[in-house]
Amino acid sequence: MVAAPRVMRLRQRFPRLVAAVLSLATLAACATNIRDLNLRPDKHYQQKLSVVGRIMRLQSVDGDTLVEIADRRENRLLVRTTQPMGATVGDWVKVTGVLVPESRVGDTTVYDLLVAEDISPSRGPWLPDIM
Repeated sequence: MVAAPRVMRLRQRFPRLVAAVLSLATLAACATNIRDLNLRPDKHYQQKLSVVGRIMRLQSVDGDTLVEIADRRENRLLVRTTQPMGATVGDWVKVTGVLVPESRVGDTTVYDLLVAEDISPSRGPWLPDIM
């Protein structure tokens, strides 16, 4: 019995490696993003989810902080938090919270709002203009 040369073993493993990489890329593309929340917010109401975006605006209202975040294509989402913000305008953050159909911020009702449980620093997209 002759051992298979290294090239033959590589040829046998290559399709499995490609399939694994494509599976991971597909799963990463299925993550919830700001665009999906804007298109069908009712599909995500009362669900805990995480999104990554860049802080566009910050506003303090009666002890709450209202944050507007945007993805790389400028799709925007309002986030309400009660915790102190360590980030400033222009920083990329990952927000984890619950999307609610409406909420009172000060004396104003705001619709389709993400109530943040955690806001942590994040990095921007690796390839911002690929798609």
